[in-house]
Amino acid sequence: MLGCSSESAPDINEVDKPPKTVTVMTLHPSSPSYQHHTTASVAPWKAERIAFEQAGRVVQVIEPNEMVTGVGNGRIGIPLARLNEEQFRIAVDAARADLAVAERRRQANLISIEQRLPSRIRTAEAELQLARRELERAQKLSRSNAMSGSELDTTRTRASTAQLQVDSATADLAQANAEQLALDAQVQQASQRLAEAERNLRNTTLYSSFPGQVTEIHAVPGTYVKEGDPIVTVQMVDPMLVEFEVTAANSRRYQRGDTLGVTVTDHDGSQHRATGMVYTVDSIADANTRTFTVSLHVRNQQESSVDLHESSEAQLKTKDIFPLNIGPIVTGDQRLLVEQRCIHRIGEETFVWKVTNRSWNQLSNTSDRGLTVQRLKVNLASDVIPFLGTWNFVAIEFADPSSINIENDLITGQLLALDGSPLEPEALLRKQNERVYLEQTRWMLRAGDTVRVALIPDNSNIGFYVPMKAVRRENGETFVHVVDDMRSEPTARRVRINVKEEDSLDEDSLILCIEPVDSDDLVDGAHVVVRGTHYLDDGDRVRVVPTQSASVSVQ
Repeated sequence: MLGCSSESAPDINEVDKPPKTVTVMTLHPSSPSYQHHTTASVAPWKAERIAFEQAGRVVQVIEPNEMVTGVGNGRIGIPLARLNEEQFRIAVDAARADLAVAERRRQANLISIEQRLPSRIRTAEAELQLARRELERAQKLSRSNAMSGSELDTTRTRASTAQLQVDSATADLAQANAEQLALDAQVQQASQRLAEAERNLRNTTLYSSFPGQVTEIHAVPGTYVKEGDPIVTVQMVDPMLVEFEVTAANSRRYQRGDTLGVTVTDHDGSQHRATGMVYTVDSIADANTRTFTVSLHVRNQQESSVDLHESSEAQLKTKDIFPLNIGPIVTGDQRLLVEQRCIHRIGEETFVWKVTNRSWNQLSNTSDRGLTVQRLKVNLASDVIPFLGTWNFVAIEFADPSSINIENDLITGQLLALDGSPLEPEALLRKQNERVYLEQTRWMLRAGDTVRVALIPDNSNIGFYVPMKAVRRENGETFVHVVDDMRSEPTARRVRINVKEEDSLDEDSLILCIEPVDSDDLVDGAHVVVRGTHYLDDGDRVRVVPTQSASVSVQ
């Protein structure tokens, strides 16, 4: 009967239920709108077709893709093109001679004003005084019948003539003073013509007004151009403009000075991150698309075509390679010509660097742009031969003609250290067979490229957002469970909520914007149950297990 005794039977109501396993998220006010991206186009901020201010024959034009510096602010600038200066120097000499003639005329007239005409006036006045005294004596003699009437008339005429001479000399002085003003004006005109001629002579060299890159050539040496004919096109490459289209509603989110993320994808798929600042937002929509253009300023940067560092296999670089069979192009004969920059001098000897792993008739290996070079001694056979105003060639003879194949062999341009500094002759003397990088620099952003721009999200719907599975509906009520960590053991507390109409997708799952029925029930930092809420009751003990989420803070 002991087995049936009530004293030994356990009380089922006193058995503790184990805590229920749940995951929670930390609640913070947020906007779930993802930062969307759009495709944008790259354009130059400044681009200009630059021309001469006067007509002339072009003798030199810069090569495409060259970088130039703008004039002003102490910068000298890199010439873009030059005109034949002969006619402009003749014009300067002629204007200078005209100025000298005008100054001599003015000086001669000034001498007349200051010396010749005053002396003439004094002489005429002295003759007038003498004539007047003679007239007085003649009148006295005539009254005493000592002089005939004809003699008196002659004396009277002589006095009148002397007066007219004084008046004429005085008038000549007044005329000379007036002419002096005209001669001063002529000197000023001649001086201005000389200044204009000198300005035209200075303007035979064309410069860019801003730093940039030469993108297009419109004239070649030998071309006769008229005033205003474009010679080259220069565009500013740093910064660049990044432009994209937005709707009328979205355009109001962007203000001058806002910064946005820009992603540039390279040819190998690698991505570069940059920051753009809003420069302008169009005030008028495009008539066809009804969209507004947003323009960003993005700083550009140069990149090397090869990875140059101190641990590289090669410790030298060059920017050019040249063939040897260009004599017929430059001079029309079979002389062996090389560009002057290819010549390296070590003491009294001259050398060129022959490329041994590449030839004229061999296709390039894009995976390996390194060059293997060999030093060869040459002798100079001519003076400098200019070509198209840009290159300077010299004729050479190889000390060992059998070491070269004129039709196929290539030689390098100037050899430089990896940092771009020229090599000392002593350093060149120690080098015979070397590995050299053929380097070309390029810009990260180029006009016409496309990039990705991170758009500004709409933050107008800030609130408490939770995953849809954290919200429970039962008996006409909508609620979530909040874990109360203030007690000795975590418990779930039911909080009634209202679900707003705003919702969004977070990693392909629907999230809802909620607000508590009682405003104090949900606060920033509260722990809301995400998984396990559908089998919880108010006051149940819980055990929180960690999880991970990309968009919400989870404990």
